[in-house]
Amino acid sequence: MKKRGREKREGLNDVDVFVGQRLRELRMLAGLSQSDVASALGLTFQQLQKYERGFNRVSSSRLFKLGQFFRVPVSVFFEGLESRPATEDAEAQIVRTDDSDTTLRSREALMLARYYQSIRDPQVRGAIRELAERCAEQSEAAEAAGAVAVPPEARRGRGRRGGAQSSAGQA
Repeated sequence: MKKRGREKREGLNDVDVFVGQRLRELRMLAGLSQSDVASALGLTFQQLQKYERGFNRVSSSRLFKLGQFFRVPVSVFFEGLESRPATEDAEAQIVRTDDSDTTLRSREALMLARYYQSIRDPQVRGAIRELAERCAEQSEAAEAAGAVAVPPEARRGRGRRGGAQSSAGQA
């Protein structure tokens, strides 16, 4: 006998996970909670949460509404999809982005981008961008030379909260 309704899928679809991650990035860059976005679109925060995790597929009409809400073209949700690793499955992608501190998906990087966007003075923005570029270049050069040993808690972004402050106070 044939079952009626939608059957449970074996795994997550990597495109749905990717779109969900882009949705989460946009929401965090805007400084909004899941409840804020959900209520503005007539959803529950649980529905939005499932979209962000890739458990539920975002329909084209909902994607269009999300683009209007965030004032971005729908294509933003798919930017970078072609350049991601082809062998990576959806579950591994979720784990990787939840633990990664080196991508824009990390909470700290998203908050930094949000603060940067709120700076209106072009000279200040330029100075911050230049500082970030110089820091990144120095870090890359030091890593290439093997001079930097990064502790595991710093790599994952889940170490002690006051670590940078306490070490700065000792210097």
